[in-house]
Amino acid sequence: MNLAIIPARIGSKRIKNKNIKNFEGKPIIYYSILAAKLSGVFDKIIVSTDSLKIASISKKYGADVPFLRSK
Repeated sequence: MNLAIIPARIGSKRIKNKNIKNFEGKPIIYYSILAAKLSGVFDKIIVSTDSLKIASISKKYGADVPFLRSK
């Protein structure tokens, strides 16, 4: 099984909340999930995050979030 693991922290140092900011109408994390899906390489896409908000958005776009990391 091929896994895509996408790290997505809420506490970016330069751009606060960068992974949930909209770009062209979608949150930035969406584009990472989409790229993994469109590659056709991965059987499962997992987002590793410390944020409930990122987890919720990631699940909405078809990624798995099996647990939240510590902050």
